[in-house]
Amino acid sequence: MNAEVKILIEGRTNADTVTETEQEETWPTITLVRDGDSIMVVDPGILENQKILVDALKKENLTVEDVNVICITHSHIDHYRNIGMFPSAKILEYYGLWNKVGVESWTENFSPNIRVLHTPGHDYTGISLFVTTGLESKYPGVVAICGDVFWREDYPANPQDDIYASDFEKLKESRKKVLEMADWIVPGHGAIYKNERADSSAKGKDQEIIPKKSKALIYCKNCDRQMKQKDQCECRPYICFRCCECETDCNLCSCSHKNE
Repeated sequence: MNAEVKILIEGRTNADTVTETEQEETWPTITLVRDGDSIMVVDPGILENQKILVDALKKENLTVEDVNVICITHSHIDHYRNIGMFPSAKILEYYGLWNKVGVESWTENFSPNIRVLHTPGHDYTGISLFVTTGLESKYPGVVAICGDVFWREDYPANPQDDIYASDFEKLKESRKKVLEMADWIVPGHGAIYKNERADSSAKGKDQEIIPKKSKALIYCKNCDRQMKQKDQCECRPYICFRCCECETDCNLCSCSHKNE
């Protein structure tokens, strides 16, 4: 079966046009993704009232307790402020998949129809979901939920116009990736829109992302090198042994002998 994508709340921002005398208004586009047993809400950020999100879920016959995964596209508070609304959910974000006090590395193929890729530029912690839907979907094909890689449809037109971008070149690369892979784009603060990508040979076909066995893509959060599980620091699995910050006499960490 293919996944389902629903827009729970359409986002808005006037951060690019607000003057010193005006009030900035910002809230993210909040998306619901269902794939098999996964019931995921993406970017439950700033809202005037949490009841707005509760009511949006109710229309989908869901409660906050039904949601088992929250995804944060990047570490800006307007995209993650309301994660505490979901007491039973794991949190998927750049640094890992969190379950209460535990964390594990996420894999690129998160579920049969949800692919997670690192898309930095607006923020170093940026990730995007590429969700494969079916012909019966309102949004058939591949839906990219990409946070502020794009704020609204095709905006900002130039990466250098993103006033909050941390790296213009990486943002340019991330945009290229999204535009090449997605049939639909869910931006950070606007309506979902259709993307006429150059490679349209797979459009309209039911597709399934086949998980790659034993090949999780894990990146060091310090140096951004791709790592295998054996390269991870024992104490801090989100960094590689080259970036290990542990003392040489640490009883848990095996990085010191790798650095010799």
